[in-house]
Amino acid sequence: MFEDLYVRVALERLEAEAGVIAAGGAGPEVYVPAESLRRFTPSFTAECRRLLDSFPSHTVHAPFMDVWPGAVDADMRGLSLDKMRRTLDIAAELGSRLVVMHYNYDPIYYSLHFSSWLERAAEFYATLLDGRDGPLIALENIADPTPYVALQLVEKAARPRLIHCFDFGHHHVFAAISFQEWLFYLNPRGHIHFHLHDNLGGSDDHRAPGQGDIDWPAAKAVIAGLSCPFSIALEPKSPESRDAAIAYYRQNFLGKPAPKHRG
Repeated sequence: MFEDLYVRVALERLEAEAGVIAAGGAGPEVYVPAESLRRFTPSFTAECRRLLDSFPSHTVHAPFMDVWPGAVDADMRGLSLDKMRRTLDIAAELGSRLVVMHYNYDPIYYSLHFSSWLERAAEFYATLLDGRDGPLIALENIADPTPYVALQLVEKAARPRLIHCFDFGHHHVFAAISFQEWLFYLNPRGHIHFHLHDNLGGSDDHRAPGQGDIDWPAAKAVIAGLSCPFSIALEPKSPESRDAAIAYYRQNFLGKPAPKHRG
């Protein structure tokens, strides 16, 4: 049930960390920053594909800074669309399962004109997905107090390949409701992709699970009770937190010892 596991790794660290991720029984979730999109020439893409083909499955995390799917300015929206379209094309060429994206809803600017923001953002994702096969797009909660915006966006876009990415660490800092209630509203709504990392509730520290105060036994229980398929990605910020995250997950979610491989 919990074997569908990924570990986030920056593109420039993929080759160096591939062995550790494989030893942990996981696949990579490759973070591709915006400045790296231009690196994907046919030869570089083929090189990455050869490396990723050694894993049963892998995912991609898209650039997220300065990406505005619901921007009022059409030029800004167009630049964001080009960036996400390029990311989705790269993920398809790599054979990735899904692409995590941030929808970057800002309540300060958009709450008084939510319906028009929603129209623009829904059209953004529908445009990305229409007319092409390929990976799922998983929309990740950031500073959201509830799942309302994400649910409205997925329903408005009405594309089966547009799904949710629920981030426990972000929820712990920003949410106004429990993760049990949040996931009640998401279930059953197709595949859910989870991000697991920990903190003490004050800032988005991306600590390894078990190094903050998120109730992981309760999280495991609510995930296990879902009636929809799911996948899980650990989101470490350093080799040390990566090793600790994999070890915690294997012991507490899979009942397995930590992998012997280190690097």
